[in-house]
Amino acid sequence: MSVYEGAVQTLIDELGRLPGIGPKSAQRIAYYLLKSPAEDANRLASSITEAKARVTWCQRCFSIAEGELCAYCQDDRRDSTSLCVVEE
Repeated sequence: MSVYEGAVQTLIDELGRLPGIGPKSAQRIAYYLLKSPAEDANRLASSITEAKARVTWCQRCFSIAEGELCAYCQDDRRDSTSLCVVEE
């Protein structure tokens, strides 16, 4: 049984689903958001919604983009014949 119920527990659960955010961190973030002015929470929610609606993956390099190509692939000054491989 959780200590919280309803909207507070739902918020904590959803924040806890984010990578690297455990139950305690999710609870701290939820407290912070609930104590913040409504405008701050609305601005955060709006920015998440807008990013999900506008951001996609670059068709050439699969980086984050707001159009077909990312800023790197659109840059005419870059050498498209060179490839940089980064190990994870």
